[in-house]
Amino acid sequence: MIDTVRLNVKAGNGGNGCCSFLREKFKPMGGPNGGDGGNGGSAYICGDPSLNTLLHLKLNSTIYLAHGTHGKGKDMTGADGKDVVIKVPFGTEVYLCPSEGERSLLADVVDSVPTPVAWGGRGGWGNARYVSATNQEPMLAQTGEKGEKVVLFLELKLLADVGLIARPNAGKSTLISRCSAAKPRIADYPFTTVEPVLGVVSSRGKEFVMMEVPGLLEGAHRGVGLGQQFLRHAERTRVYIHLVDGMSEDPAADFRMINDELREFSPALAGKPQIVAINKMDITEVRERRAEIEKRLLETLHETYKASDGEGPGSIFFVSAVTGEGVTELLGKVVALLSVVAPPEQKQVQPQLVGATRHRSAGREAVYKENGVYVVESDALERLAALADTRDSRVILQLWREMMRRGLSRRLADAGIEAGDTIRIGQVEVEWF
Repeated sequence: MIDTVRLNVKAGNGGNGCCSFLREKFKPMGGPNGGDGGNGGSAYICGDPSLNTLLHLKLNSTIYLAHGTHGKGKDMTGADGKDVVIKVPFGTEVYLCPSEGERSLLADVVDSVPTPVAWGGRGGWGNARYVSATNQEPMLAQTGEKGEKVVLFLELKLLADVGLIARPNAGKSTLISRCSAAKPRIADYPFTTVEPVLGVVSSRGKEFVMMEVPGLLEGAHRGVGLGQQFLRHAERTRVYIHLVDGMSEDPAADFRMINDELREFSPALAGKPQIVAINKMDITEVRERRAEIEKRLLETLHETYKASDGEGPGSIFFVSAVTGEGVTELLGKVVALLSVVAPPEQKQVQPQLVGATRHRSAGREAVYKENGVYVVESDALERLAALADTRDSRVILQLWREMMRRGLSRRLADAGIEAGDTIRIGQVEVEWF
């Protein structure tokens, strides 16, 4: 089962704005009509109930989104790049992995509402946007913004109402196959099940999802027998059916060991309600030892397990997954317990609204001198200068006006710039006048 994936997502770049002027018959000197560039495609992530693994992303772990097209004359705006919705199973946690530092939780996918994970770049403005009373002939247009590039780590933790936990070969697969339409692999040797199995169970007019957690060994919280991978899926369940093998030499010790592993992995797991069921009552030896097993388990329950259903410790069910003996009563108890146990709380993440305006910071703005050249760092100004024809004096004048408007010219003067000095704006160098 593929339940972790590292995903590289590159959102689309915005298209460049157009610098154009109307040139038609009888309008030889028309005004500016350069259109804006289109927005780059953005990436969203949402839950899909038809999926139960991340295999489809494991085989396609790099996603490139479409760029916005460039603007054109006659006020023609470029087309937007197509957005992409990445579908994942319910219960997937999405982490953002920066180049430096620890990863952070970006989304906890528990429904089908899309959540943005990488914004596409906004399209650049065409020169028609810069018309003003004092600038009737704008010669500047913006380049499109770069789309976000993110590295995501996806971790699936299956969503289920009831988790079926036990040591290997206790009869979990047989029980879930009897309770639901699930068809897990069943055999008389340990570790037949090596990945979680989900099944929908119907009892007393109610339906709930049961998950079989593969068998746990001592040291599972440290990763023994892939224990950490199995226990991770048990985090999202509301109630546990703790199945104890009646053929075990010491059922009470098995019960205690499983609870110790839950507690070591996460105290929250050990605190969830448990329904204890002794399996294999169809075997004569187990039936004859029933009183002994019940007595020893009750003692262990009083020591290690505090019941959360108000009835106190001691609710032990004796079942046979093969014949179905006691299974109906067990499921009735599950239904009753689910009606009073609240679903697990969703992890709190910063809310993000789908379709909202792309949030962009004002961008960096700095002025400094490097090897005799005055460097102007400004995202907005660099986008203008990248498409500018610096051989045209009108363009130089309009760039200077933009620097005046942003207060960068004053900062250059404070830095000691003089006429004839070179200014570098991104990859463009111009002379100060």
